[in-house]
Amino acid sequence: MHDIITVGLPTLVILFGILLNRADIKDLRAEINTRFDKFRDEINARFDAVDAELRYFHGLTGEIKGRIDSLEKRVS
Repeated sequence: MHDIITVGLPTLVILFGILLNRADIKDLRAEINTRFDKFRDEINARFDAVDAELRYFHGLTGEIKGRIDSLEKRVS
């Protein structure tokens, strides 16, 4: 009987600790996924802003090129 308590009790405590750690790992994984999703959304927003700026710049350069072409035709 003494041997069962000596061996069984620490074994049960270890198994209970493993069970609790598994739950903590799931919570940690969920929090990491949440933070990664927020980070990914921020990065996508930044890329969208850069894309909008590049589209504006491309349109502006096209407009300037058209004006330069019309000025060159007037001079010629």
